[in-house]
Amino acid sequence: MASTLQFTVNNERWQSLRSTFPPTAVNAAMTGLERRAEKLWNPFRAFIGAQATASALLLLALLAALFMANSPLAETLEHLSHFELGFVVGGNTVTWSLLHLVNDGLISLFFFLIGLEVKRELLAGELKDTDRVKLLAGAALGGMAVPAILYATVNASMGGGVPHGWGIPMATDTAIAIGVLAALGSRVPKSVIAFLVGVAILDDIGAILVIALVYTETLHITPLLVAASLLLALILLNALGVRHPFGYTVLGVLIWAAIVQSGVHASIAGVVVAAAVPARPQVKAATLKRRVRDLVGRVSTRASAHDVLAEAETHERIVEVERVAQAATTPLRRWENGLELPVALIVLPLFAFLNAGIVIDRAAFDELASNPVSLGILAGLILGKPIGIVGGVWLSESLRWAKRPDDMNNRRLIGIGLLSGVGFTMSTFIAHLALGQGGDGLAVAKLAIVTASLVAAVAGYLALRMAADPR
Repeated sequence: MASTLQFTVNNERWQSLRSTFPPTAVNAAMTGLERRAEKLWNPFRAFIGAQATASALLLLALLAALFMANSPLAETLEHLSHFELGFVVGGNTVTWSLLHLVNDGLISLFFFLIGLEVKRELLAGELKDTDRVKLLAGAALGGMAVPAILYATVNASMGGGVPHGWGIPMATDTAIAIGVLAALGSRVPKSVIAFLVGVAILDDIGAILVIALVYTETLHITPLLVAASLLLALILLNALGVRHPFGYTVLGVLIWAAIVQSGVHASIAGVVVAAAVPARPQVKAATLKRRVRDLVGRVSTRASAHDVLAEAETHERIVEVERVAQAATTPLRRWENGLELPVALIVLPLFAFLNAGIVIDRAAFDELASNPVSLGILAGLILGKPIGIVGGVWLSESLRWAKRPDDMNNRRLIGIGLLSGVGFTMSTFIAHLALGQGGDGLAVAKLAIVTASLVAAVAGYLALRMAADPR
């Protein structure tokens, strides 16, 4: 998930805010207890907003699931995955298992966040620069095609297997990959990090298309038409200038329900709804500056910090500043910033915890070394990703179609290619679609994904560390 890079941005935004409103100015309106609480809260806020925290939490969830699955707690993990949640409407009871709720419900928030980021990047980010997109497209296409081809080749040569599982090794788990880069610190230039994030965004787009076009087994037209009608209503809300999240939330949930009934996976609903989220402000920056200056100039400075709320006129002007500031931002940015922490700290770790509970024993590793599915995944992620990304960049440059950043030397490119083989979250998700929710095939596929991701993370870290400039 490329949005994980935003954690760094959020931390920088907080530091900028502190410089604009220094602690002495802010604390002047605080009680002694509030000031002490603020000193405790600030480090905690920085901690939960750090990219390393999100990556570590995802890794801890993965390790916890593996530990429980291979301990006397295995039955507890199984019961937890199938714990029923639901509600009663009239005489009807609607229930989901916790695993189903996460894999078909909460994961839609992850895809919604991806959709928001892709839209932002297309309109004003990495994907708006045509020259940069050419290089990213070459790398991403190679990084998706070669792993898929290697998987299909291994399965075809060995016979059996699951030929249509070629989508499993295509995508990169950006959360873990960026976490590895964070561990390298300043050894990796920002342009190299941006390159990985850009490739991951295009990876996400490719994975979404594969899910929609390849892993949709049955298609029911009526619910699909209902979803299309609701999407048109969302687009109309956008065109009318509606910015309140209520309408988008209600229609978004209805679109999700209709898409689930249509046979298309619920993850696509998140991307579809994100496409209709407003991406333009209602108030231009110049207007914001003028109106805020006027409003702030009329705020009474005679009122003390303790009676501002009791002074109606001053309070109304401050509320108006807030309204104007919100009108100058975009719902796309606000909702993206609002969702990134819950998705990174709750949804993805929960998904990892409920899906990574695989038994690791001698029989499992024997199966890993002989099963066409697992060998195809290992080949795709460990070999296919670096070969595809390096080959895509080389071909783009050979055709004079694109030029890589100055900081991206061959050693760093190889390191990024190796690191892109970390495919845990999206690969596991696609494995569920390709192989079904149970059975030995899914278990060995998960073990292959975890093994390949671990190898890729270590190999990428070592390659990038050795590629760093000597200090």
